[in-house]
Amino acid sequence: MTTRRLMIALMGLCLGAFVVPQIALAAATHIEQAIKETQEAIQAGSQAHHSSSLVEHADNAIDHAKLAQKEQANPHIKSGILHLRKAIKTAKGTHSSRRLNLAVKHAEKALVDFKAVP
Repeated sequence: MTTRRLMIALMGLCLGAFVVPQIALAAATHIEQAIKETQEAIQAGSQAHHSSSLVEHADNAIDHAKLAQKEQANPHIKSGILHLRKAIKTAKGTHSSRRLNLAVKHAEKALVDFKAVP
């Protein structure tokens, strides 16, 4: 009976040792993905002048940033999400180069915020 309890405890310990590093790795991965998607949004808006692509990439970046925020709360992530929302609101449904440039500036501010996350 004691051997069974010991084996169960050891299996739980091994499982815990396997899962904890994965959680820390996932937080880094989400912020890295948010940075990547934000960079693609900036590229889509500034070089290709595609507002729909900018909106799509910014939306994906927000999704990753929200997951990173849940795992590791940080004011830079929150600020980056707000800037991306402004970028989406500005770029959505427009073909105006002025509004698209403004959306790109918001996305660039979000990128600065995401890169400031330790």
